[in-house]
Amino acid sequence: MTEKKAPLLGRFELRSELGRGFHGRVFLAWDPRLERKVAIKLLLGSRRDGASRAQFLNEARAVARVAHPHVIPLYEVGLHGSNPFLVFEFVEGVTLKQEIQRRGALPEDEAIPLFLPVLEGMSIAHELEVVHLDLSPNNLLFDTLARVRVMDFGLARLVSRLPAADDDEHMQGTPRYMSPEHFTGGVLDRRTDVYALGLVFFEMLAGQPAASAEGLTGVRNMILKGDFDWSRLQALGVSGPVTQVLRDALARLPSTRFAHAGEFRRALAEAVATQTQPDSHDLAVQFLLRRLQRRPEFPAFSNSILEINRLTADDSSAGLNDLAEVVQRDFSLANRLMKISNSAFFDRGGDGVSTISQAISLVGTRLVRMLCNGLLVFDRLQNDTAELQDGLVSSFVAGLMARNLGLRLQRALAEEAFICGLFNRLGRNLVIYYLPEEFSDIGRLCLNGVSFEQAQKRVLGSTCAAIGAAIAATWKFPPAIVASMAPILAEPEAATIDAGMTLRLWAQLANELCEVANVACDAPLDELDLLALRYRNAVSLSPQTLGDLLAGALETFLELAPTLGITASANGFCQRASQFLAVLRVTDAAQPAEYPT
Repeated sequence: MTEKKAPLLGRFELRSELGRGFHGRVFLAWDPRLERKVAIKLLLGSRRDGASRAQFLNEARAVARVAHPHVIPLYEVGLHGSNPFLVFEFVEGVTLKQEIQRRGALPEDEAIPLFLPVLEGMSIAHELEVVHLDLSPNNLLFDTLARVRVMDFGLARLVSRLPAADDDEHMQGTPRYMSPEHFTGGVLDRRTDVYALGLVFFEMLAGQPAASAEGLTGVRNMILKGDFDWSRLQALGVSGPVTQVLRDALARLPSTRFAHAGEFRRALAEAVATQTQPDSHDLAVQFLLRRLQRRPEFPAFSNSILEINRLTADDSSAGLNDLAEVVQRDFSLANRLMKISNSAFFDRGGDGVSTISQAISLVGTRLVRMLCNGLLVFDRLQNDTAELQDGLVSSFVAGLMARNLGLRLQRALAEEAFICGLFNRLGRNLVIYYLPEEFSDIGRLCLNGVSFEQAQKRVLGSTCAAIGAAIAATWKFPPAIVASMAPILAEPEAATIDAGMTLRLWAQLANELCEVANVACDAPLDELDLLALRYRNAVSLSPQTLGDLLAGALETFLELAPTLGITASANGFCQRASQFLAVLRVTDAAQPAEYPT
């Protein structure tokens, strides 16, 4: 009896079927020419004319150039009738999916060393303008040397020939590991691979898919909303910096993701360094600054502030007209600066001002610089988030309070005190705006009894105050204002308080007073008494006077609110602060203000 011959695919002898899916079948085969086992993927459902066959060969050549130990190499390609097939190195092992199913969630310190080489391999592909388009735990092989290797570039495309939104190929891939742009008809590119890699890494850390819903509709909705179980990662002990990297990889908008796998890898390596190296605190701050720089609008926003600060620096040769020209480029900024210059806040006699140059001359270049910075922050950070609106309004009221403290106690510091009070919580407001998910994570930890300080360090690897000071330094803020952002944990002795420390104390007192007023309280006088006691060396004011300080600043803010684009009657902070003062008045604790407002 003659032995049955193995079926052939080209010259390759098919030994067994390893698997099949929507896009094709995978076989274990034997290459008689080179006498080695190979894995062959036969792509099904493809119609190839001469032009498309040539394009397929071009793409295959590009994939074959992707040489990295953690990428399974493509040996050659061929055609079986009209269906192309790809010949890969055969590697013994199990898929990453099978390994996760066997073991469950991988500890962070084990998952990262496995995943970083995958990102290295994909960064080589992206440098060669090759995108995979079908990355998933099923297409990552856990080999006998415990390495995770990328396989199956069967859907790979050159960046120059990515499928259009209305192309049938646009929806090829594994739905649970697709990107939002797959479902919305957006452009597929390297950032599509980044998203899929993020989903893979999430699954390694969580032990279950990020898009864990049943059915295509459920998966689609989870991916489009980014509605993943981040609390599971927190519960499993995944560190804050690593979670931040994962959030950036899984950003819904491609423009806010890493541009390619190489960026993803660098960010993840930096996240590890923030926790393991001796200077980890500084590294954590730099890591967060780089995250902010990836936000599309942040660089332009920063450049606007930098240009104003450059023109108004102490060593600048720029004149008044140069600064006026920069301010006038931003109609909203110019309009608000004019209105504030003509308000009672800067009532210095005369008939008011009618030009930006007059406003700068009246208010002073140094104060205009910081006013413009404050207005830019106030304008750019406003969104529909009530917490951020409240934070910005609270910061402005705190600035007004710090100014009034200066007018009362040390007039020469009054204008600088306003700026220090205004920017004291800059880092917190920036985190709320640019890293809202992380700020929510901090809030959840606080609800579970973790202090705000510790919650920030767990989630961010640093503190909001450190982030604010670092950003203010990059914006070239005056050193005294940058220094004023650092928290003072214990009030210094009166004899050691210089002008710089005075500004820090006033700014912190004003912001803490706003925080007290922002929380419903049955005994406001007791809260003010505690504040007065804490800051007795800095201000030596009674609780009643602190209440007057808040009332005067809030009244001034209500006058300025329309200029700032704020509807005070609808603002949560204004409402709660007014209620706080109302309760204070009921107890007959408030006294007439004895300072200018």
